[in-house]
Amino acid sequence: MNSNRDFGSRSRRYHRASARRARLLLGFTVIAAGVLFAFALHEDRPASVTLPVRDAASAPIAASKPPRWTFSQAARLRAALRTAFRPALAGARHWSLCVMDSRGRVLYAEHARVAVKPASVEKLIVGTTALDLLGAGYRYDTVLVASANVEGGTVPGNLWLVGSGDPSLRSSDLDAAARSLWRAGVRRVAGNVMVDASAFRGPEINPYWNPDDANEDYHAPTSAISLDDGTVEFDIRGTSVGSPAVASVNPWSDDVRARGDVITVGATDDPSVVVAALGTPNDFALSGSIPAGTIDREWVPVHGMAHYAGAVLTQILREDDISVGSAPGVGVAPRQRIVLWDHRSASLRALERHMLYLSDNHYAEQLMRTLGLLYGGVGSDAAGLAVERRDLRVRGIPTPGLRLVDGSGLAEANRVAALTLATVLVRALQLPQERGFYDLLPQGGRDGTVDDYPFTSALGRVRAKTGHLTGVSSLAGYVASRHHGTLVFAFTIDGSPGDPDGAMVHAIDRISEF
Repeated sequence: MNSNRDFGSRSRRYHRASARRARLLLGFTVIAAGVLFAFALHEDRPASVTLPVRDAASAPIAASKPPRWTFSQAARLRAALRTAFRPALAGARHWSLCVMDSRGRVLYAEHARVAVKPASVEKLIVGTTALDLLGAGYRYDTVLVASANVEGGTVPGNLWLVGSGDPSLRSSDLDAAARSLWRAGVRRVAGNVMVDASAFRGPEINPYWNPDDANEDYHAPTSAISLDDGTVEFDIRGTSVGSPAVASVNPWSDDVRARGDVITVGATDDPSVVVAALGTPNDFALSGSIPAGTIDREWVPVHGMAHYAGAVLTQILREDDISVGSAPGVGVAPRQRIVLWDHRSASLRALERHMLYLSDNHYAEQLMRTLGLLYGGVGSDAAGLAVERRDLRVRGIPTPGLRLVDGSGLAEANRVAALTLATVLVRALQLPQERGFYDLLPQGGRDGTVDDYPFTSALGRVRAKTGHLTGVSSLAGYVASRHHGTLVFAFTIDGSPGDPDGAMVHAIDRISEF
């Protein structure tokens, strides 16, 4: 299975993967240094590119001139990194490794211009592009609208839920919407709930993704209307031994159906709950076992997001004693509209912190289509990818062998060179509109997807993004060195029979000591 382990799955799968990664064993102790070549960065933008005005919070930050590396220091750094990576590279299929100083001068490179599978470090591209173009304060709006004013407590015609791509919208937000309508005196919708997801185009599931992952929560659909990360929650509660467990769906709607049973076993037995998608969208089979007195929560992707969101909102309205038609639908909202409820998301900065801390694929895909919508004219994968490539070019970032087919790095068809990722991170330190990107990355050994990476000398001095696909390990970010300021690294190793994660951790520990 081609799994992206980085996604902060809320099920037991993530915690089991975290426990495995916590057992990384490191056995390297050699230190060294090196300089291969200098890379000058060009920061001018073509006059034809128009970007939105930023607020005062996006003021530029000065990149301090890093201390000069001596020939001896450079040689020791290069030797140390080669030693640290040697066991992981022995027998590996492909790799791309790069270390830069904060001005973009390359200090170490091994196949740095070779484009390889990036896994989730690819999110650095969509993250910096979105901050560059949209600005850190950008927010999504999700609205409920009607074609005319509410009269006598009745919404005339249909009630429209209109999305703009907010990846963070929750079913609890729709609960708040229903309560808002009730407080405003609404007691009836004359028509049905209708959902407008026309801001995005294209299939919900990227055709390059591995279908073997279709039942995993990190394989969620992309849609202009998205609830709960594109997933639905199954709560399985053990009862008495030998009896079926009690299963519930949250949020409940008649758009999700389940069959089968999970059997309750002894309290000391291991759980083995399976919630499997069937051929029909949003039909699921339950099986396996759960210990008595325990609760298991599983999140699985739902499909037909627009219709699903309409079904959820219909149920919520009814539970709040607002009558509504029986059949939710999907369409394009009328141009003449009365806004009844407007939900604004958290800022882009907050959304990206979530995306990078948990390596949330869904957020990355939603952001990519948003870029396509606002800067490419179409809310599609193709348009979003074109915007990303154009922005990389505008920022003067080298892209040897670049191939992007999604925003999250989940597809095996993606190819990115370490030189590209390292330069993206350097630019993020220098461009005023990306101020604060450094702080959005989790701290190595302390939180996010790098919480259990066993750094030693670099502990507390690393900000990094991880990436994993089957056979692929990647890590990219910043490390504060002892004498040479902030350094940038980008490492990807594919097909190593050794311990690539351990080699990367040890390499960063060595970098931090210079």
